[in-house]
Amino acid sequence: MTGFLGEIGQKLADRWAALLVVPGLLYLAAVTATAVLGQAHAVSYPDLSRKIEDWATSPALKSGGGTALIIAAALAGSVVAGLAAAAGGRFIEIGWTLPGERAPAKWLVGWRRHRSQQAKAIADNPNSSPAEAGQAMARADRICLVEADRPTWIGDRLRACRVRVERAYGLDLDAAWPRLWLIVPDSVRTELGAARDAFGAAARLTAWAILYLILGAWWWPAVPIALITGATGIIRARQATDNLADLVEAAVDLHGRGLAAQIGENLAGPLTPAIGQLLSRQMRKSSWEPGSPLDR
Repeated sequence: MTGFLGEIGQKLADRWAALLVVPGLLYLAAVTATAVLGQAHAVSYPDLSRKIEDWATSPALKSGGGTALIIAAALAGSVVAGLAAAAGGRFIEIGWTLPGERAPAKWLVGWRRHRSQQAKAIADNPNSSPAEAGQAMARADRICLVEADRPTWIGDRLRACRVRVERAYGLDLDAAWPRLWLIVPDSVRTELGAARDAFGAAARLTAWAILYLILGAWWWPAVPIALITGATGIIRARQATDNLADLVEAAVDLHGRGLAAQIGENLAGPLTPAIGQLLSRQMRKSSWEPGSPLDR
């Protein structure tokens, strides 16, 4: 048991270091360069080298207590920066999945929906050539797998997962997912958890980009760092979102009948929209919905 707990503690420490300390130390180094160099001498290596030499010969570093204090301060600063990025990442996740009911997000929804409808109209037009129809269908799918209704691609990809499941099986994914999670194998949970972690990591990386962009007001080299980091974060977020949505749909495809059996519907064939709607009413348990088990 002691060995097991020690291994768990080691894994948590490694994860803590990877998520907070290492990126935080890099950001702390950029903050230090900002404080030493500023905008006027932003890339002056001699100035930075001289300052580091001055610090190295400082009496504070010649004592064990002073060295320990500096190390502790550096670790604390890196953790604070890491926590700020983690909190920022959570806000970014919320921003990526906003419904877009108010301006300016509402304007983005209208623009994306218009592009989606245009592509779909070309694909459905009988006068379009096969090549034109194929290109239009591919363009419509790149915008959204269903008609666009969110201000961001990420929000629409997650929404499309719900819409496609409801259209195919009649299932309310929000109501069905907690129950489905309880019956899927551990291997499925592991894959879904890894995809969700990748999405969160991409959001945190984007938050780091914002922190570097703020630093660019006092040290311009932080701006290209922010742009590269932000672009990487967004690309990874789109990939993680697509993977997560595919895995969620796959879990419903493979285990939807098992969910129906657990609730009491032993199906001889595939899960149909009629059965899915019945299961959704049972799982939602809304007293206001006709056919609900709580319907009065």
